[in-house]
Amino acid sequence: MDSLQRIDLSPEGAVQWIRDELVRARRAVEDGDLDAALDAYIPTLGLALQLGPAPAEQVLSAILATAQRLVHCRDAEGLSALGPALAGLTSRVREANVLPQSTVMEAWATVVEGLGALIGQLGLVLTLPPERRGELAANARAHAVLLDDATSSIFGLERWIDGMAG
Repeated sequence: MDSLQRIDLSPEGAVQWIRDELVRARRAVEDGDLDAALDAYIPTLGLALQLGPAPAEQVLSAILATAQRLVHCRDAEGLSALGPALAGLTSRVREANVLPQSTVMEAWATVVEGLGALIGQLGLVLTLPPERRGELAANARAHAVLLDDATSSIFGLERWIDGMAG
């Protein structure tokens, strides 16, 4: 998705649209169609960032479930597409001036960027032979710890990264 699209919805309509798009994304992931999942996730996250912390957390939780699935399947290419898509979205939301002017939502946008970077790092880790992953995996873990600190561990990123090793 290269540009933001305007969607006119009531608050109830926005909540339902997010639910529907998350279902569409989950089905696309189950079908192995990451492009279709991204086509659902990215605009949904863009809307969620405009609505507030609860919708942003809901959408990010769904996206992280997909990232975990990609890690489990060792899909480095999928992670390398998902991570930058998240980071790119926050830039577009800020440039379009649709992010609410609050420190809370600015913090959430920063978390999205951090998660995008982390997911991209994990994709890179998986491209390396196991014996060469150490330092980059340690950096990803450190990044996860920082994000957990910033979010009161709502996503359990450190635990997730530690579980990857097994």
